[in-house]
Amino acid sequence: MLNDTRSEYFAIRLVIIILSVVGPLCTAYTATLLRRWFVSTKGPSLDFIAKTAWENAQWSNLTLFQWYCVAEACFYLFFLWYRTHLQREAIHPPLWSKEDRRELFEKLVAEIHDPEKFLSGWFRGANVEDIGREDVKGFAGWAFFEGRNTEEDAEELEEITAKMEERMGRTFKPGKGTAKSLKLTLDPIEMETRCLLWYSIIMLVDTVAHIRMLRYGMKYYSTMDSTFKVFPPRPLAEITATAASPAENISYWLRPHTSKIRLPVVFLHGIGVGLHPHIEFLHELDQGLNENAKEDDKVGILTIEVLQISSRLTHSIPTREEFLEQMTQILDRHGYDRFVVCSHSYGSVFTTYMLTNKAMASRVAGTLLLDPVTILLHMPDVAYNFTVRQPRHANEWQLWYFASKDPGVSHTLGRHFFWSQNVLWQDRILELVGKGMRMTVSLASRDLIVDTQAVGAYLAKHEVPDPVIVKDGANGQKHMELGTHEKKKGKDGEVEVEEWKQRTFTGKGLEVLWWDDFDHAQVFDSGETRGKLVDVLVEYSKGG
Repeated sequence: MLNDTRSEYFAIRLVIIILSVVGPLCTAYTATLLRRWFVSTKGPSLDFIAKTAWENAQWSNLTLFQWYCVAEACFYLFFLWYRTHLQREAIHPPLWSKEDRRELFEKLVAEIHDPEKFLSGWFRGANVEDIGREDVKGFAGWAFFEGRNTEEDAEELEEITAKMEERMGRTFKPGKGTAKSLKLTLDPIEMETRCLLWYSIIMLVDTVAHIRMLRYGMKYYSTMDSTFKVFPPRPLAEITATAASPAENISYWLRPHTSKIRLPVVFLHGIGVGLHPHIEFLHELDQGLNENAKEDDKVGILTIEVLQISSRLTHSIPTREEFLEQMTQILDRHGYDRFVVCSHSYGSVFTTYMLTNKAMASRVAGTLLLDPVTILLHMPDVAYNFTVRQPRHANEWQLWYFASKDPGVSHTLGRHFFWSQNVLWQDRILELVGKGMRMTVSLASRDLIVDTQAVGAYLAKHEVPDPVIVKDGANGQKHMELGTHEKKKGKDGEVEVEEWKQRTFTGKGLEVLWWDDFDHAQVFDSGETRGKLVDVLVEYSKGG
């Protein structure tokens, strides 16, 4: 993630402008070529119809640059259609039973410190006075029914609304107000068009990453989706594949596991350009686990590819049920009866699927969550900062264009991200730790997506936060933070560093790694910090 410096700000803005104007400019230029063609032929005629389009348009006389512009124009027009295509209704998971919805609501209420601030956050920072009863029912219809509530559910929605009023000690005004809530899987998908130039860069990055993974001794297991149903093309994927993946939609990299006494590691990456930013970490992990190990004591590393969040165009991301089924097939194929999980950012969604599934969770011995987005996911800050916040700083522009507005990412979040499936509740974490699972959560102080101060306090001190909209800068841009208390100051007036941020890693129970002055994903940028993450996984791999 970029730092907030003037040079990086101007650089990222320039890159975004260039990538954004390529399609429209090439389309305009192609239109002038077609106009000249029509003028030269005096428009379509019987003679024109009789001749080939090649002869009339004189395509053979186009320069390489003109061919490129024509290709970019066609691709831009495709994206104008694709933007509409993505708006199709989500394929929702099965509806919860009424009893399960009631239990979910009670769990949610127990995790809310101030219901007014909670609702205000989900209504984009609006005053509660601007939220009507029908607005609350509409929000509850999304939260507990994914928008599939019918007239038969009116009584249940009324009950939820009345309970919220009881908790708040006030009533909502009748009808609808002026506030608009966040409803990720129902709201229109917002994406920015991409150009062939950008996907050419992605293809180059993917090829380099593929070569590096092979060089570091990893073996690739492909699927039809990962080779022939993805754009940009992946020419090395099929050529260098060790074997076909046993899973229909999940491709992966594998460092074979031979150890009988240590546990293999499963890695799940987050949103970005795929595995490229994590290759050095994976290589250093391999060295940390296996540098001095005998051939029959090598620890395996299974790295899952998630192309839907890797700046590619491909099929929809697997559902929770599909992921668990296919992940089980992969683990069984390689004999991973017990293993350690390490995931970054969106990868924590898949980890949450595993930890909230009884059969899969029983196989997980240890978990390392890096910049997780699923803890406190019932709070609105992650959704707001990722999808609503208007960018101002360099890192925000990077997140906005290359993540939030990427077609694959926006479709994944807008039609396949169901909060009730993805949230990792504190009581589930404590239950797993109580049964012997070791878990470490790595948090960066300047994370622009997650309020890590609140997440850390939630895990270490069991504090329940409140969402707060914060105005940033003279232009009034907004972001959302969470907080429960004022920061304590010492005698010298300086803010005291909380004790849980300074704890040394012990490898026991639930622990938090705190990184001062780091942003989202920057823990991978330093060899020193990567080394500390490797130490955690080396310890967890020992089992126990």
